Amino acid sequence: MKTSIKVLFTAILIIQGLSLKAQNTTGVYLNETDYKDHKLTYASTTNAIQLNEFFGGSSISVMSEGKKVNLNKNEIFGYRLANQDYRFYNNVAYKVIDTVGFTIYSREKLVQDTKGYKPATQYFFSVNGKQAVKELTIANLSASFPQATDFRYSLHNNFRSDADLISYDHIANQYKVKYLYLEHKRVMASN
Repeated sequence: MKTSIKVLFTAILIIQGLSLKAQNTTGVYLNETDYKDHKLTYASTTNAIQLNEFFGGSSISVMSEGKKVNLNKNEIFGYRLANQDYRFYNNVAYKVIDTVGFTIYSREKLVQDTKGYKPATQYFFSVNGKQAVKELTIANLSASFPQATDFRYSLHNNFRSDADLISYDHIANQYKVKYLYLEHKRVMASN
């Protein structure tokens, strides 16, 4: 009887420990290496980041050990908030939505509508974490991969417009543009 109580008590402690680790962790990625290694600085389980996005602020504020720390957006890679990663580029935060092959980002922006402004999602990409963040367009992808002739031709043959680039294949669980890129990489590796 005592053994089963000890086992039950140990199981409860393990489950509680796992649930603490599963909590949303917020923090800052100081550089691309930290991002790739999932190493957060100023990590916290509270949403202790102020992004200062209003009026295009160039810094963020982080609460660390009860003190407010200000960091310049152009000096850090990005941050993690509510189990989602973001990258800063030119003081603007971009939500990381896919990193296979090259990175696709999204960003909410107010756009003019017939009755005022409405939020719309815009999509961007970068070849890697050191390269510029560019609007996700057929022309920008073609220019970013000049040596990938078959990939560039596939873009023009498979997508009628830039808006089609964000098409998602729910059966394969990947963006169609990523499938074309990875297929190009597979063919290049086999040659």
